Amino acid sequence: MINRLRLAGTVHIQEWRRSGRVLVAVYRYGIGTDAVKPPPLTPMERLRRFRERESLDDKAFRLARERGKRLKPRRDPLVAAFYGSVE
Repeated sequence: MINRLRLAGTVHIQEWRRSGRVLVAVYRYGIGTDAVKPPPLTPMERLRRFRERESLDDKAFRLARERGKRLKPRRDPLVAAFYGSVE
């Protein structure tokens, strides 16, 4: 139905609004030009928006997990004496 009205020139896209992760066209009755659709968000913009909504507990958990990935576990000295070092 909207397509027929757009082809007839009775409605046009007034603006684009974000509904969650999806861009939605807002139509307006009358003659006019369609609004330009904004470009999609870059991965860095999506990550920044996600981290703005992140709670303090979730941020602390994420940072602790990232720190844990960088740490190298220490080898038990007794096991190293029996089996040798890995390096």
